[in-house]
Amino acid sequence: MLSFHQVCASYGKNQVLDHIDFSLVPHKLTAVVGRNGSGKSTLVSCVNQELPYTGEITFSDRNLAVMTLRERAQLISILPQTLHSPAVTVEELTAFGRNPYLDFGKRMSPKDWQAVDDALEAIGISGLRDKLVTELSGGERQKAYLAMVLAQNTRVMILDEPTTYMDMEYEAAFFRLLETLKTKRKITFLVIMHNLSQAVRYADRIVVLDGRRIRYQGDTRACVASGVLESVFHVRQHQAEDNGEKFIFFT
Repeated sequence: MLSFHQVCASYGKNQVLDHIDFSLVPHKLTAVVGRNGSGKSTLVSCVNQELPYTGEITFSDRNLAVMTLRERAQLISILPQTLHSPAVTVEELTAFGRNPYLDFGKRMSPKDWQAVDDALEAIGISGLRDKLVTELSGGERQKAYLAMVLAQNTRVMILDEPTTYMDMEYEAAFFRLLETLKTKRKITFLVIMHNLSQAVRYADRIVVLDGRRIRYQGDTRACVASGVLESVFHVRQHQAEDNGEKFIFFT
């Protein structure tokens, strides 16, 4: 599974990550939280080999740095924070997820198209397949991109603040969808989040970044009970209930 081993990274002389060391737990959703500038998105850049770093990032003990782009893309799919709206249909966008498996001619096989159909159905947007991405709402566009990375058919999926453009209703539905994918497709998620209430409600495990280092990593309930979130973010914890479900939120 995906592991970070003493990873350090800097932008010029500004060190952003300092000896980051943790591993994802298979078939769980791990949230990475931290204040602005704590290095959350930098972790994603390191996995994607976009930023030099020291230490190692491994997948099942294989160093990502020595893999080809194609090899990495067959193991790990990444949904970045900033999403463009290309002038293609939802079906065509989803088909981009099959690129790591195509030959030099980029010809889609029946198996590839079946993966596209399965992804659209799993995300619940089959009815949007012929619609242009430029015509979608923010929440619909996020689902279309999720279908694309699902069609990539990887064991690990990394999402960088995936609900930025969603309202609360879309947000809840999105995380219910991730729960279904985690359970039925056995996908392991690493999700960068800025919303603490969202993180403690939907994540199985949490990594808290503070001052370039990991302040906490482990079970979400244990994290909530530890008081580390109040200490790092200077917030207060509250409890509420929604349709019979108790949850934590912060102010």
